Amino acid sequence: MDIIEAIKGRRSIREYQNRVVPKETIEKLLELSIKAPSGKNRQPWRFVVLQNKKKDELVNVMSNAISLLKQKNINIGSSELSINSINEASVVILVFNAFSNCENDYRRYTLLMDTQSIGAAVQTMILAAQNFGLGTLWICDIFYCVNEICSWLNRKDELVAAVAIGYPNQSPSPRPRKLLQEVAEWM
Repeated sequence: MDIIEAIKGRRSIREYQNRVVPKETIEKLLELSIKAPSGKNRQPWRFVVLQNKKKDELVNVMSNAISLLKQKNINIGSSELSINSINEASVVILVFNAFSNCENDYRRYTLLMDTQSIGAAVQTMILAAQNFGLGTLWICDIFYCVNEICSWLNRKDELVAAVAIGYPNQSPSPRPRKLLQEVAEWM
């Protein structure tokens, strides 16, 4: 697939077919992801692949955490929609920053560098998924229950992102984008 075609055709997919993505395909996506640029070649990304029962457990962990937040009238964003997407997806990949946690003194520029590197890896994964006919959803609603997810997985590193992956069961239209003149300044 042409990379420009992949960029233009990429959509956030929230509905998936009841079809398993082969392990070999997920491995290829991960192998491509780690080819992303990485500040100082630190390669801070760590991936946890959840399928079947483990993915179902994630749905339960998130649902319980979101339920508690709702009882306290705390904003949950679009968490319930994200949980539904996770439930339908064949695979969910949690992405961690191996160098960041609440216990160490993490210099701001290093955090930004590592976060950008992880973002590049996630974007590479999402674009590569297009090549395999897969749909993806980059999920940020995990931040509403990050402590519960990390505790469930017994992880000390920082959870940075989640990506739902599966065969799409929808073809959404492109979302509106700001005009180039609104976001770029030429000097």
